[in-house]
Amino acid sequence: MAELIAGENFSGRSAALRERLAALGPTAFFVGPYAEAALSGLSSTVADEIAIYAARQPARAAFTPLDFENLAARKPPTLSGGEQVLLALHCFSRSDYPAIGVDTALEQLDPEHRAAALDFLSRGGFATVLVDNLIDRLAHAQHKGWSCAVLQRAAVAFPCDLAAATGDLTPRTAATIAIDGLSFRYPTGREIFRGFDLTLAPGVHRLVGANGAGKTTLFRLLTGVLAPSAGTVSLDGAPYAPWHTGNRIFALAAQNPDHQWCGATLREDLSRRRRALARFSEIAFPADAALASLAARLGVTSLDQHLYELPLVARKRASWLWPLAGALPWIMLDEPTVGQDRATRDALAATIGRLAALGYGVLFITHDDAFAAAVPHREVRLGA
Repeated sequence: MAELIAGENFSGRSAALRERLAALGPTAFFVGPYAEAALSGLSSTVADEIAIYAARQPARAAFTPLDFENLAARKPPTLSGGEQVLLALHCFSRSDYPAIGVDTALEQLDPEHRAAALDFLSRGGFATVLVDNLIDRLAHAQHKGWSCAVLQRAAVAFPCDLAAATGDLTPRTAATIAIDGLSFRYPTGREIFRGFDLTLAPGVHRLVGANGAGKTTLFRLLTGVLAPSAGTVSLDGAPYAPWHTGNRIFALAAQNPDHQWCGATLREDLSRRRRALARFSEIAFPADAALASLAARLGVTSLDQHLYELPLVARKRASWLWPLAGALPWIMLDEPTVGQDRATRDALAATIGRLAALGYGVLFITHDDAFAAAVPHREVRLGA
């Protein structure tokens, strides 16, 4: 049995998925939008993680889309979001769980891995219940061997008005970023970058590459979360080392929004950002009233809203507040469409176009080719 649950955001798809799994029996494997929650959290290495789930007699053939032997010594949190999804599916394949639910996690996979995952989940021998925004047509789902239930939304929850979100921004000129000779590797892992060169002029750029190619790692290097082993970065020719002096250029919306909050509420988050950026005289931090107005357009009606009480889809939209606030000239969006329905994806594509027209630089990662096609951009492909 392989079932797709389709519908718009807030139509009850996730609740329906949980109900289907509960009806299938007392135990089921679940992979949510961010696969780290499907992993045990008990292991220090990929090899240990796989061993936790491995049954003496696995009920099915192994799903092995990655070279897990090569990744065996890596810490699971250092894997990319897509690699974590693939690891979770591999762990399920080695287990004796009779059913699996997958809630939008496949949206983080590159086309080859996504096709392999969908094939694995539809083979039979176990029950699959899937929520996925990139399969929203019944005919397509049936053609691929899936049954499909389409849920209708009763009312609009957390309304998001992206068309108005950039209305108060004024034109600016983002700096040209030059990366020269960048090298980096994770401890116990392979080399991700070696002598990497790249120039990013103001405009829109999409990072493209297979899961694990280094897309999110490059974001972390440019924001100073990681430090390269070699290489330099410059802004309009001036040296820039955020891993030493702090990030004052990039407004990041992380792949998992819960990784970017600096407080339990938006007010706490923004207050701490304001204090951290106060040392940079060139940054004009928006007033609280302007930020509250922007938050309302993104579906959060109060800056005192507790972030973790919001549904994940709403938290993802709230994560766009800082990039859309206009305080920093470059905007980073890591898998911004994960969990978002077609209407929201279309609105976000138009918003990125407006930001570029105002002179901002935009660097985004997505495996959603239809979304990317709606945004005029330069493609930066990362590979071996």
